[in-house]
Amino acid sequence: MFKTIGQVFLVKPGSLSAEEKELYRDLQFTNFIFFKEHFQEDFPEFLDRLKASVDSFNFLAVDQEGGRVCRIPGEFPSPLEISLNYQKNKDLSLVKKWAQSLAKTVVEKGLNLNLAPVVDLAGEEAPEFLRSRTLGNDIELVKFLGEIFISEHKKQGCFCCVKHFPGLDEVTIDPHKDLPEKEKINSSSLEVFRFFAEKGVPFFMTTHLIVKSLDVLPATFSLKVIKLLRDNLGFKGCIITDDLNMGALGKWELSERIVLSLASGHNLLIFCGTFEELAYHLFEIKTEIEKSPTLRERLSESFYVLDRVKRWIYE
Repeated sequence: MFKTIGQVFLVKPGSLSAEEKELYRDLQFTNFIFFKEHFQEDFPEFLDRLKASVDSFNFLAVDQEGGRVCRIPGEFPSPLEISLNYQKNKDLSLVKKWAQSLAKTVVEKGLNLNLAPVVDLAGEEAPEFLRSRTLGNDIELVKFLGEIFISEHKKQGCFCCVKHFPGLDEVTIDPHKDLPEKEKINSSSLEVFRFFAEKGVPFFMTTHLIVKSLDVLPATFSLKVIKLLRDNLGFKGCIITDDLNMGALGKWELSERIVLSLASGHNLLIFCGTFEELAYHLFEIKTEIEKSPTLRERLSESFYVLDRVKRWIYE
C-alpha cells in the first residue's frame, strides 16, 4: 500500500533532480500542480522531463482563477470583475468567453484540472486574501456564474474544482498565514456548496478552517466536515485538501498533517513544499500507513474515487 501512496498526492514539482524523480517513480506519483515559475521556463520541455520520470500522469493542475490568481501568464479579468460586469450589462457571452479563455489556457499547456472557481460568498468587502477572487455574495448569482464557469471548462476537456468548503465567508484570517475559526457554517454557503455537489462537480477543495460548532480540528482533519459533505450534501467526487504546507497547519508536523488528512476522508492531498521534506515525513509514517486498517481503507477509497472521477469529463 505504501508503494502507491504517491497517487493520493498533488505535488509541486521541483528541479527534477535524480532523487526527486526516484521518489516519484518509487511511490507512484501521478498528480502535479504548477505555479508561475514553471511557466517562466520552457514548460513543454519541463513537462516532457516530468513525464519521463513517472509511469503516467493523472491530474495536472493549476490555479487559473482569473485576475491576480493566474499561474499561466495572460490578461484575464478577475471573477469579481466578471460578476459585477454581468450584473450591470447582463452580457452572458462575456462570462462564457472569459471562462472559455481560462480553460483553453490550461488545456493548451497540457493540463487538465483548474483549481477554480472560488464560490465563497464574498464581494468587494472581502479580506485581502480573498478579494476579487469570488463571484460575489448573492447566492443565486454565484450558483449561476459558477455553473457557467464549470460548463465552459468541461467543453474544453478540463476539470474544475469548487473551493473553499465549508466557506471562507466571515473569515478575516488568511489560511496561508494562520488558522482561522468561525462559529458555524453559514446556511447560505451550505446552499451554494450543495448546489454544486448535486450538479456532479468532480472536485471539491476544503480549507484550513475550524468550525467550532462542528469540531475542534480544522476541516482538513475533520471527519465531521467530510461526513457533512458526503452524507448531507451528497458529494460523490474527489475531496482535495488545500496546500498542507500553509501556515494555518504550522502547529502540526507534516507527518501528522498527512495522516490526519487521509484519516478524515480526503482523497487527494496538495503539498507545495520540497520533495525532500515530503519524502522524509512519508517514510517516517511508512509503518503506520502499512499497518493501520483505517489508513489502508481510506487509501483504497481514494484510489476508487480518483479512478471514477477521471471518467466524468467524458460523460
